[in-house]
Amino acid sequence: MTLETIRTFGVRQETVEHTETALQEAGKNGHERFALWTGTIRGKLFSVDHLYVPHQHGYQFDDGLCVRVDADALHELNVWLYRNRQILAVQIHTHPQTAYHSETDDTYPIVTTLGGLSLVAPRFCREGLLCQGLAIYRLGADGWTRQSSDTRNSLLAVS
Repeated sequence: MTLETIRTFGVRQETVEHTETALQEAGKNGHERFALWTGTIRGKLFSVDHLYVPHQHGYQFDDGLCVRVDADALHELNVWLYRNRQILAVQIHTHPQTAYHSETDDTYPIVTTLGGLSLVAPRFCREGLLCQGLAIYRLGADGWTRQSSDTRNSLLAVS
């Protein structure tokens, strides 16, 4: 299974708002957090049905921040995906300042399906998820590629 043929990821405004709340909550304590969007494929549309926030641990180091989702939580996610007939397509997390994909983000993603998305919100998502500065990456055969801001409007459809 691949998400490479998906042209639009449709998500409800309510899901965006719940995602923002989850990310901002962790950011208040100076921590990054992962949130995941799951759903179903309908032709060239991926319909986001659920926000899934796995159990995770945020760490603050002298040289930066890190968030880790343990193996047990990943197993729970996979069981949940199977039981609910969902596909994991989008991972979202925050950075304290500028949004970008770090080496850690590239090396240890939760979304591993080609065509999947990784959204990185700047400033712990204080300005909302779809703010200026949101970084969107798409997974291809050569790794994660940053998408242009023009592409954002066609890739993400909020209703």
